[in-house]
Order: sequence, then C-alpha cells, then structure tokens
Amino acid sequence: MTAVLAPPTRGVLRLGFVMEQVLGHVAHYRTLREALQGDCTIDPHWVEVTYRADRSVERHLPLPGGIRSTLRGFRETRGVGGRDLDALYFHTHKPAVFQWDLLRRIPTVLSLDVTPRQYDTLGSFYDHTPDSDGPVARLKHAMNRRTFQLAHSLVVWSSWVKTSLVADYGIPSDKVKVIAPGVDMETWSRSKAEAPPSKVPRVLFVGGDFTRKGGDLLLDWFRQRGRLLCELDLVTRGDIPSEPGVRVHRDIVPNTNQARQLFFGADLFVLPSLGECFGIASAEAMAAGLPVITTRVGGSEDIVAEGENGFLVAPGDRDALRANLERLLASSELRRAMGERARAKAERCFDSRVNAKAIVGELRRAAGMAVPVA
Repeated sequence: MTAVLAPPTRGVLRLGFVMEQVLGHVAHYRTLREALQGDCTIDPHWVEVTYRADRSVERHLPLPGGIRSTLRGFRETRGVGGRDLDALYFHTHKPAVFQWDLLRRIPTVLSLDVTPRQYDTLGSFYDHTPDSDGPVARLKHAMNRRTFQLAHSLVVWSSWVKTSLVADYGIPSDKVKVIAPGVDMETWSRSKAEAPPSKVPRVLFVGGDFTRKGGDLLLDWFRQRGRLLCELDLVTRGDIPSEPGVRVHRDIVPNTNQARQLFFGADLFVLPSLGECFGIASAEAMAAGLPVITTRVGGSEDIVAEGENGFLVAPGDRDALRANLERLLASSELRRAMGERARAKAERCFDSRVNAKAIVGELRRAAGMAVPVA
C-alpha cells in the first residue's frame, strides 16, 4: 500500500529540482534557477543531471546506450530521495524512470519538452535510433507510461507535447499543464540606444547543430539571393567559414550579454529547423523584439503566430523560406510591427518569473499546500 503524506503545515516549501544538463535544457535550468532566487517561500535543492559515465561501473554492464544513459541519470539523482522534501520537480522525466519508489513517496511534477514517442520520430536529427517494434520497445513504453502515471502532474513546454501525452500514453488532459520555458524579460528588453537602425538589415541565426537547425538552407539562400539584401550573423558550433556579408560567431554562451547583443543588433531572426522540440532561441528573439521565421516542427506553433509575429514554413521548404525572408527584408514597417507583437507575446507567454511562479504553484498543489494569493 502506498503511504499518503499529510500536507505540510509550514509556510516554506522544501523542493527538489532535478535538472538535465543537455542541449537547451541547460539554458532552462539556469533561467529557472535565476528566476527563483530570492523567493523566500521556497527552500530549493538543485541536482544537475549530466549523464556522465562512471566507467568503473559501466565496463561490467554490457547494456545498450539508451539504458546506460538512463542508469546514469538514476545514479546522479539517487541521493535526492534521502532529503526531507515536500515536492520534487524533474526536468525531464528520463532520470525519474527508475525512481518509482521516490515518486510514490514524494509528490512529483514531471517536466517535458518532448515525449519518447515524439523523440523517436525526430531520431534521425538527434543521432537517435528508435527501437524496432518488439518486446523491448513495448517494455520501455510501458515504463514511461507508468512514470507519467505516478507523477502528481506534468508540465510540458508546448501543446504539441500535451497532445502526445494524452493520445500516446493515456494521461488525462487535466493532469497536463503547458508552461513554456521562460526568458528574463528585463535583460532581454532592447532599447533604441542599444540597437540604432542599420543601413543594411541584419538576419540572425542561432543553432549549435548547424544542419539540423537549417543553417545550410539559410546560407544557401544568402549566397544565391540575399547578399545584396542583408548581412547574416550565424551563431553555431558548425565549422562554417566567414565570408563577405556573413559573420560566424563561435563559443557564444547562451543567455549572456554577448549573446543578447547579437539579438539586439539584428532586424529579424531565422531558425529553419528540420527537427526541433521547442526552440528557446525563437522565444528569446521575440523577447528582443524581433520577428521570427521558423518551421512547423515540435512546439513552434505555440511560439510563432503565422503572419502576426513571424512566419511558419514547412521544414526544408526553400521557396517559402525565400518568400518570407524577402518579404520581411523589403519592409522595415512590417519588421517593426511584427517585432512589437513578438515582444508583446513574449511578455504574455515567456516571462521567466511568471512561468517559474506557475511551476512552483504546481509543486505547491502537489504538496497539498495552498497557493498564495498575489
């Protein structure tokens, strides 16, 4: 029989945050942690999950890579269960898969940017090989489904993920809440003094994985048609050489002043990803007051409203990418109007402090504590 914990009676909420340190999850971790600093109503304990290998142990375990990774996450989080916590927050669900006893003892909120089923469909873009349909695949699906069921609630980055949880895993819709990753709206506020109008529009691309993020599509357009229309800034880990009109920026740490200055100096943001779960950089661009061109992949439709604050194109559609780029480059008024609407939507949907409070609210509800009235 599962023990039922009595609701805590004190005012300060003791919380455990188990945070993956992979790809865009690092930026989410840093932003969430910063947004919660100074909140005297909570006592947070942070656990960073890096999936770093313990070679002394793993060399004796001839297991598939996916199982090894999950076990590393379990090893890195095993100590959190010994703390006196009122509630737990996992981002993502992966470190929680082998922590069912923990989920039964401590009210838990799971956070996801993609479900395993969705990740399988994106596998070719992430060097991930889905399991063939068989006993192993069915076992893993059952384990993920059970993990989702044991959580008090699930917080997802987009309605795309919520749809999968309901349809693919049978999770009740009212158990899933969409709370997008946040952006510090104050530090991402661009003033006119910071970004004087330039004679030639500047197009910004930010994507560590240059090919998956569609950087080569943008660069091809620039070489064929865009060189006389704009200048191009590429922030990437890719081995892309600079050339006339193209500035390549490497070793730019996300969410730093150096990164923000590139957004503040741009006129529009383009992210033509072939495979994507969410695209935090698009939300950052909107916070900086930029119109966004991106693709209809993952949760992008929760970010960009077609024709309002940017444009959505099909992945790999070079003609649509060209048409929308050249439409925006031809009109500074259209860029300004869309940029203003982008900033307004970012304030409504992507404010890190507002969204962090919403996450803490979910944790309070999980712990049985009343949510304070603002």
